[in-house]
Amino acid sequence: MALEENILDSRQEEYLNWLCTAPSERQPASKEAYAASLGVNVTTLRRWEKKEVFRKKWQAKVDEVQGSPERSQRLLDTLYAKALEGDIKAAQLYLQATNRMAPPTLNVKTDKTTDELSDTELDELITAMAQRERDTRSHLRAM
Repeated sequence: MALEENILDSRQEEYLNWLCTAPSERQPASKEAYAASLGVNVTTLRRWEKKEVFRKKWQAKVDEVQGSPERSQRLLDTLYAKALEGDIKAAQLYLQATNRMAPPTLNVKTDKTTDELSDTELDELITAMAQRERDTRSHLRAM
């Protein structure tokens, strides 16, 4: 592999930064407009995206942004605020994310595969799962 294939030029680096910017904050807003601002065709951007070195750097940046403690905290704060407004699902997600509530689990023990279950047995399993979900929601509403 040639040396130039292992590095990105300044335009490719800038494009990588643009891709890793939240879509609502990108300037210009679209890939087509970004390509035009560089004086290239959008297919050039797509070709850059396919380069192995570009993809690796792109993945590393995405992992860095997604794993950011600040980003996680903002998300948790948003869930918390929505939960306080009465959003049951946000409350459940917040409690699960902060390990205050384990997600409901249902242990099914049978020697049969699902296709061997009778309609009655399958209905009983579905009813048990539905009851567990109702109980969880009732518990959250009571909070």
